[in-house]
Amino acid sequence: MLLKLKADLKNLSQIRDFVADTAADLGVAPGSLEDLSLAVDEAVTNIITHGYGGPGDIELELGVEASDLFVRIRDRAQSFDPSLARTTDLRPPGERDNPGGYGLFLMRSVMDEIAHRTIETGNELTMIKRDVVLDKIH
Repeated sequence: MLLKLKADLKNLSQIRDFVADTAADLGVAPGSLEDLSLAVDEAVTNIITHGYGGPGDIELELGVEASDLFVRIRDRAQSFDPSLARTTDLRPPGERDNPGGYGLFLMRSVMDEIAHRTIETGNELTMIKRDVVLDKIH
């Protein structure tokens, strides 16, 4: 299932609703919805605040492969490969040089796999949560 919208923080609630509704329709275990929502929220927020310097578009796709749920987020923002990012500084915000930086850590913590690739139209971030589709788990 696919959602296309403007890259604007005002659209985060619509994105959260889409993720929750689509995941439920796909048969994702209810206990996985919070992790999924958190990861998508962090990824989209990073695209909007760090990737785009102005207007842009975001496309979200949720689907199922075997018992795994995948989320693909496509954008035309500045390229950023999360696998090349430095390790997150987990010290309290007052002790760190940069107040942010928890987003990637959270995404990696709650998802089983995260992969970035550059595509013809920009970026594609794929996140996978394994064994969460109830009717596909054996």
